Amino acid sequence: MNVKEAISKRRSIRKFTNAEINDEILIDIIKQATLAPSGHNRQPWQFQIIKGKPKDKIADILIKTMQDVPGNTSVHTASVIKEANALIAVYLTDDSSYDNIIDILSIGGAIENMLLTITDYDLGGVWIANTLNIREEIKEVIGNREMISCIAVGYKNQEPHARPRKDFNTVLLNKLD
Repeated sequence: MNVKEAISKRRSIRKFTNAEINDEILIDIIKQATLAPSGHNRQPWQFQIIKGKPKDKIADILIKTMQDVPGNTSVHTASVIKEANALIAVYLTDDSSYDNIIDILSIGGAIENMLLTITDYDLGGVWIANTLNIREEIKEVIGNREMISCIAVGYKNQEPHARPRKDFNTVLLNKLD
């Protein structure tokens, strides 16, 4: 699969089969993340594969903490986490940040590399932001690390259509010469 094909086929998958993903594939997904560009080549990321009981405990914490928050989607996200074969947690490294915004943008590039690699493997994945709501509680499960986000990964059990995108003419500003 070429890069443009992976970009156009990538979807946020929220339904998974119960099939196990080989750990070598999960390691390769992370290796591809580390090839992303980063500001000043700082590579401000660390990754952790979370499976089984620790993964499910994160989902349970998400439900317990967020279930009474009106309009919050965390309970649905928790079911996605439980159904996924693995979570890949993404952390900001402990060393002092040169520029927090640059480091976070760099991590976003690493996450996109993971999602495209997941697509290339014909797996499903979804970038999860709701875990930020329970960042401190998650430290009890994973240790004292600064989680930025996580990706749920598994064999997909859905083939969603492409989501609508804004009209291209509204996102491309005038050309400057």
